[in-house]
Amino acid sequence: MTAAGVPVARGPRHWLPRLLVLAAAVIVGLLLQRVVAARLAEIQALSAESVIRARYELASLLRVGGTLLFGFTALTGLAIVASARRARRALRFPPPGIWSWGAAQVVTGPRAVTLARFSLVLGVLLVACSAAGGGLIWYAASALIRCQAR
Repeated sequence: MTAAGVPVARGPRHWLPRLLVLAAAVIVGLLLQRVVAARLAEIQALSAESVIRARYELASLLRVGGTLLFGFTALTGLAIVASARRARRALRFPPPGIWSWGAAQVVTGPRAVTLARFSLVLGVLLVACSAAGGGLIWYAASALIRCQAR
């Protein structure tokens, strides 16, 4: 038992779901890498015929990839913000019912509020950086389309 009375799970029922999530993320990442590499090879071949069309295709790929990547990180930031707000209201960090990778030490009282505020700031920063990254990718894609150099 931990100090907060939460049992520390160490068996396969504890680690197996976490390992499956990690394995699935690695497999999806590797598959996406192959798809993107094949698509980039197609764009490279297209550039021999039409540089303008190849730039448009590359810009489209950047926009889709950037939207997915920075959209996911923005959603993660929003989840951190929501969790921090719950923790601040409950005076408990992490808040009740939150999923984690392992046994977490539960903090209560004023220290929990401090941790919740810090977590809130980090979540807001993640959302802001995601928005900036997404905007930068869209700007770069637009500049790629506007460029008329051959």
